[in-house]
Amino acid sequence: MKVVVVGKGGREHALAQKLKESSSVTDLWVCPGNPGMSLTGLQCADVETTEEIERFCLQNAVNLVVVGPEASILSDLKQRLQSQGISCFAPSAKVAALESSKLFCKGILKDAGVPTAACLVGYSEKEALQFIQQHDFTQPLVVKADGLAQGKGVWVCESLAKAREAVQVLGSQYGFPLLLEECLVGKELSAFALCDGKDFVLLGTACDYKRITPDPFSANTGGMGAYSPCDFITPEDEKTLREFFAKTLACLHSKNLSYQGFLFAGLMKTSEGLFVLEYNVRLGDPETQALLPRLKTDLAQLIVAAVTHNLQNQVCELKPEVSVHVVAVSEGYPQGPLNTGHPVAIQSRVLQQLYYAGVCEKQNALVNSGGRVLGVTALGSSKEQARVLAYQDIHKVSFKGMYVREDIGL
Repeated sequence: MKVVVVGKGGREHALAQKLKESSSVTDLWVCPGNPGMSLTGLQCADVETTEEIERFCLQNAVNLVVVGPEASILSDLKQRLQSQGISCFAPSAKVAALESSKLFCKGILKDAGVPTAACLVGYSEKEALQFIQQHDFTQPLVVKADGLAQGKGVWVCESLAKAREAVQVLGSQYGFPLLLEECLVGKELSAFALCDGKDFVLLGTACDYKRITPDPFSANTGGMGAYSPCDFITPEDEKTLREFFAKTLACLHSKNLSYQGFLFAGLMKTSEGLFVLEYNVRLGDPETQALLPRLKTDLAQLIVAAVTHNLQNQVCELKPEVSVHVVAVSEGYPQGPLNTGHPVAIQSRVLQQLYYAGVCEKQNALVNSGGRVLGVTALGSSKEQARVLAYQDIHKVSFKGMYVREDIGL
């Protein structure tokens, strides 16, 4: 089987690495990938538009395309590939509104009977400001952009002044409506399912670190690190997770919105139980880099089962080890301007799994070119052992302005 992974970040590096392990995969390309992936032995093809990817797949007799980033999922790529008889593992652009519109997602959660945070919707700056004026701020208020914001469209506001700033900034950057949500108090986690339209397989759980520093009110990022599995959920919680996914898929199916692809639930475990904060229509980054190295089951075969609607009775086996993934970012991330263009040096052999993201080639050298540059994943018999190994290796990497959170896994 010939496979293409679409994307160029750390998530796609992890996806490609795991799919390459399958005995059923004969050829694999990452489109467009990045020069760091090439250094680890993956084939990268410098094609990125939907037209270019379609042409590449036809020229190389590709059987299966696995889509990583949400922008590609929301494009016409799946439609193009399916019209050519090429399997594309991704949800349709229509059902991908689960991620592209938080308001749509709230409606599905409500109709499915899945617990979520209460919210008001501000359709204009005036209306949003009126709503926040009514909040007493004995608990923070969460202000969210409705559309895609690359993980940066959520502000947790502990004061009226901060909430006003959030409305003005998010409104100017992403437009309206804005969601004004109650702040659920508890522990956050991510859960991932692989879906075929009706049935699903639970891939596992992870916990990511979204803030740029340990300060819970510091800037939101795409993710500074993660560990897997989540270590504070019970068997009863896992049963609840399965019920959430089952109810959501059934609700979508009842609306003629069949969901095929990865489905990522962002959840909060509170004193009252689990609540779904949001759904994403893809694997998470950096959770993917923590989760996929733990998979024992052949991921390629699971995806083939999904695109042929044969997931019923399939299971996903995981290794007993715990994983920790640590991300290195460029100076200036996430708000910018970024300090980029500096050579990435590795002092000695990295023993764990290194995943590349924001890198490019300059004068035959690998340099940082984005916010999140690379990450290291380590497996261990305990979270403590895995984080020691991950930090040992991330500190072998250096580039000017490099920043790493030192508390991933604590």
